[in-house]
Amino acid sequence: MKYKLWGLVAAAVVLLVAAAAAPAAPVSSNGPRIHQHLTARASTDCACGGEQLCSHLPLVVIDTGGQRIPGEPAYTQDRFGQSTYTVAEDGSPTISVEVSVIDNGDRNNHLTDTPAFTTASEFRIRGNSSRQFPKLPYLLKFTGEDGEDRDISVMGMAAHHEWVLNGPILDKSLLRNYMWYNISGEIMDYAPNVRFCELVLNGEYLGLYLMVESVTNGEGRLRLSLNVKNAEATGYLLRIDRLAGADLETVRDIYAFSERSGQISQDVAVRYPGGAKLTPELAKDIELDYSAFEKALYSFDHDTADYGYRKWIDVDSFVDYFLINEFTRNTDAGMFSTYIYKEAGGKFKLCVWDFNNACDNYQERALGAESFFMVKRSWYFMLFKNEEFVAQTLRRYEQLRETVLSSDYLMDYIDSALAYLGPALERNNQRWAAEIAGWDGLSGEGRNPHSHEEAVEQLKEWLLKRGAWLDENIHSLRQYAHPSRNKSYNH
Repeated sequence: MKYKLWGLVAAAVVLLVAAAAAPAAPVSSNGPRIHQHLTARASTDCACGGEQLCSHLPLVVIDTGGQRIPGEPAYTQDRFGQSTYTVAEDGSPTISVEVSVIDNGDRNNHLTDTPAFTTASEFRIRGNSSRQFPKLPYLLKFTGEDGEDRDISVMGMAAHHEWVLNGPILDKSLLRNYMWYNISGEIMDYAPNVRFCELVLNGEYLGLYLMVESVTNGEGRLRLSLNVKNAEATGYLLRIDRLAGADLETVRDIYAFSERSGQISQDVAVRYPGGAKLTPELAKDIELDYSAFEKALYSFDHDTADYGYRKWIDVDSFVDYFLINEFTRNTDAGMFSTYIYKEAGGKFKLCVWDFNNACDNYQERALGAESFFMVKRSWYFMLFKNEEFVAQTLRRYEQLRETVLSSDYLMDYIDSALAYLGPALERNNQRWAAEIAGWDGLSGEGRNPHSHEEAVEQLKEWLLKRGAWLDENIHSLRQYAHPSRNKSYNH
């Protein structure tokens, strides 16, 4: 199969225009964010003549050795009434596979090139509703010869053993997760790093994928700095999501104050530490520590200096998480796939995850560009009763609308990212042409784009409408903190 290559000049022009037009972005305290489409090598002509798969993007090659990949929906329920998934022949949730990553850096990548690395890896299908999509997401856990975790640097991202391969298909623009993980990384202390790549599974070309850092611990700020010291001084990561029994990644469920009080209906699970490090004593300490924070937040003292929420949380992190997810109307935020963490000796912070349903791409129904939704979610129900929190949110919104949330920045970001993808975008859209044209993953008449171009235009139009509506209405958030509205929460 012969692949057409887009010219370097066209892509370079778009990138230069984007860089000149976009305002300077606020840099997070975790250092400059690496945006692949702005820093990596663009597509160029290659001596192979396009007679084989030839890509400027890294290639991920996986061989399952004929094993069936576990993690498919089994369409049965466990004793808790939760959906179950297929397992390997030996009953385990993963299979062991061989993974190679071809990433030459200074020249195009081919399947015949020497890989940057080859490793054994545990492998399975992951996700919730995305397990039923035609283009599946996968979990990778690199292992060494001894079967232990093997940390490897992937595509310039810091070494770790756990990775997610996300295949955009519900999002026919292909951009939501790439774009919003990176923009979030400009705003917050941490957001998962991400790189575009092309996947070949058991010899079959599967198109564009995103290699994404999973949300977990990493040494030296590689991911989250959550080193376990002892029961009194440790860092930990919690995930709020569907019932723990439905997810193979869950480590340990705890019974948090918000569950007991009916504030949330999902499980709170300890994502890190796990294994032998998470002793029953440590799990109980984490449960009590997290519940103490929530009790303070939902108490009559919630806004006091000595006993209120500011003693427990990094307010900047909660403000930024709110604005990112409110701007994108990321409907799962604060309810599903929600990560909250506490570094040793620090305060609670939030980490973004999964923008597949964001920007009016929610499967079940349309989410217009008007109205707020995050003010009713989890902790924000109480936080927005405080005038200081509202004022800080408004100041931060105005700052971000001048930088990484400005309309010019967002439109240029989309154009430059697509220009960078070049021939890989064309290959992906050819591979999934039937699904792009005919698969209607979104409920509701007229919601499903039937070409990549239409999907991109829908995304752009929605972002412009959302920004305009928020500009006009953001200051109405003050109503949620007005004393007349919160008599029952006042002293």
